[in-house]
Amino acid sequence: MVPLAARLEREKLRGQMARKDYPTENTNAAIKKMTLLENLKSSAPKRKSLIGLFTFLILLSSGGLVWKLGPWQNKGRDISSYTVKAESGRLPGLITSSGELKANRSVNVSPERQGLLESLLVREGDTVKKGQLIARMKSGDYLYRLNELKAEFEKQRAAYERRKRLFAQGAISAEEHEEYLNRFLTSKARLKQREIEGKELNILAPFDGVITTRYAEPGAFVTPTTRASTNAGSTSTSIVELSQGLEVIAKVPESDIGRIQINQSAYVRVDAFPDKRFKAKVREIAPRAIKTNNVTSFEVTLFFTNTAEDLRIGMTVDIEFQSDPTDISTLVPTVAIVTRNGEPGVLIVDQKKQPKFQKVDLGTSSGSKTAIIQGIDPGDRVFVDLPPWARQKRD
Repeated sequence: MVPLAARLEREKLRGQMARKDYPTENTNAAIKKMTLLENLKSSAPKRKSLIGLFTFLILLSSGGLVWKLGPWQNKGRDISSYTVKAESGRLPGLITSSGELKANRSVNVSPERQGLLESLLVREGDTVKKGQLIARMKSGDYLYRLNELKAEFEKQRAAYERRKRLFAQGAISAEEHEEYLNRFLTSKARLKQREIEGKELNILAPFDGVITTRYAEPGAFVTPTTRASTNAGSTSTSIVELSQGLEVIAKVPESDIGRIQINQSAYVRVDAFPDKRFKAKVREIAPRAIKTNNVTSFEVTLFFTNTAEDLRIGMTVDIEFQSDPTDISTLVPTVAIVTRNGEPGVLIVDQKKQPKFQKVDLGTSSGSKTAIIQGIDPGDRVFVDLPPWARQKRD
């Protein structure tokens, strides 16, 4: 809208222009001057509005940034769903681990001498007694060589008997008698050795047990590389695997091995029979730890207190060791345990509600919870999950 002063000035100018003696060039200059004046005056309020709006937006953005970075923003964060309080308590008297069923005694049976297998008299699953014939090797020309030595032995024995009588009569010297005696004894030793070779053609069970695997079939070439070995590499030259008894090999974590004792009771469960529990006891605790994927554990051997006929070698089992509850200590969820540079710790809440690594000394674990010996106290909050705003990442 054109201001009132501008309209009056314009009307005055038009009156002057209406006179005939008013110069034309002055008229044009005056019109341009008035138009410019009107435009400037009409646009001034608009510029003031734009400048005010721009200033308001800058102040609004700055205020939001200050609010976001200010200390009061951290106070408004809810970390209840990401943290839990460490508590004081006891771990239950139950230690769980996994393991495998193995034979108490197991050997890969091989022949004393290399050769071809003539017959195999047992099948997988057969029960055998110590000394029972389970296989026979091909004899080849053994009988011919045995008969040859028998004939030589009879010849030397007869010759020695004659020299023995003549020596008693004083007809021959002691040297000649000694010579025939040595011939006779040598022939006897050679025959004895050949007879032993014949016995070695028969493969006998070294102890009572069950045939768990057949490695060879009649006609196969087998060697005496390992007469009674459990090495898997020897199976290509062995005849059968003979196993005796059944035991459990459990892998117990390092944090729980201190609570395992000899003759400690345990229950064994297998997936094949989920409703059954088999009683067992600890027989042996390995003196040396084993590491698998940076996890340290100890092998614990258990024996069954009752006959477990349903179980088979190689089954995967779960073991529950019966133990007394632990002493009162600080407990945290096991998922809260993290590591940094190989050292265990937890992520506690700092003043800005950010995760902060706190080194701790670990105690025993029950699976879902772990005892903390030193580092935090009951009531301290620890992160079990990282919030979206966390700048720190777990190792």
